[in-house]
Amino acid sequence: MNTLKIVSVFIMMFSSITKAQDITDFKWNNRLIILYENNNNVAEVKSAVEIIAKNSAGLIERDVRVFVFKNNVFYSSNGQALEIINSNTLPKVYNGYILVGKDGGIKSKKSYPFNLNKIFDLIDSMPMRKSEMRTNR
Repeated sequence: MNTLKIVSVFIMMFSSITKAQDITDFKWNNRLIILYENNNNVAEVKSAVEIIAKNSAGLIERDVRVFVFKNNVFYSSNGQALEIINSNTLPKVYNGYILVGKDGGIKSKKSYPFNLNKIFDLIDSMPMRKSEMRTNR
C-alpha cells in the first residue's frame, strides 16, 4: 500500500513538471525576445544568438528570456527544443524578431538584422523598467 502511495506521488510530481508551458506563463515575470527562423534567415538568427550570448548580463538585468521559433516549436538560444505552446499570442510566422513586454503585449516587431542595443533602449524607456531601475532590482 505504501509503495502505491509513493508511486502516485511521483506520478503527480513528474506530470506537473513535464506539462507543456504556455507562452503567456511568462507574463509579469519576463520580457521575451522571439527570434523567428525560417529557411531564408538562418544566418541572421545565428548572428542574433551570438550577440545575445555576449550580452547575457544585460538580458538578465532586464528579465529577458530569448527563444527561437522555428517550425512551430520554441527553442532555447542553445538549440534545445522546449515544451512551450504559442497560445495565439504571437504570430505563427514572421520574418524578423519580436519583443514581448512583461504585460504580455507585443512591444516591437522588427526585421533582421538584429539590434540588441535598440531593444535595450526600448525596454529601458518603458515605465515598468524605469520603476525597476529606480528600485535597483
